[in-house]
Amino acid sequence: MNAASITRAAVAVVALALGLAAAAACAAEPTAAEIDENSRVREAIFRGEQGGPQLTDYPVAKVYCGPAAALDMSTHEARMFKTRMSAALKDGKIEFAGEYTVAGWGCGTGCFSQTFISLRTGKPLPQSLGGELGPNIVRIDPHSALVVAEGTEYDSNYDRTGHYAYFYVLEGHALKLIRKVAVPEALEEE
Repeated sequence: MNAASITRAAVAVVALALGLAAAAACAAEPTAAEIDENSRVREAIFRGEQGGPQLTDYPVAKVYCGPAAALDMSTHEARMFKTRMSAALKDGKIEFAGEYTVAGWGCGTGCFSQTFISLRTGKPLPQSLGGELGPNIVRIDPHSALVVAEGTEYDSNYDRTGHYAYFYVLEGHALKLIRKVAVPEALEEE
């Protein structure tokens, strides 16, 4: 075998390997039917079907109708994110548990944190959702004290350990985790 034929053989092997890699990548893309089924399963979990918590299981007695209070500046978070939280209060939109609005802010590339602020008192909840590794809000309702969030958990080495739907209920002035359910990650078309 001469050098030219060895080169042609090597090129053919590389081309075959690249072709197989491309075919494997294409085969890994989800079909429209798989995406639809994935979406259906995820929504069923978020809605609390199959025995999970539902928004209607945690009704609030009344929805606040008064003016928005000024931001309570007694917490570190309120002082750090004063502009975003004050703007959310000024909007006056009740989004959760009869008196809370949602304020959000970016915290880096692909990072977004959110917290709830009482329009009645101006006081933010002590916990925020989202952030670099926290779960993100999926479903809330002005007439319910239930928050549905979604996120991935990691171990101490930042290796993924699972993807979950988290169900929190507002008790007093804090969110309490009442259930965690494994949920498939969203499939998206490329």
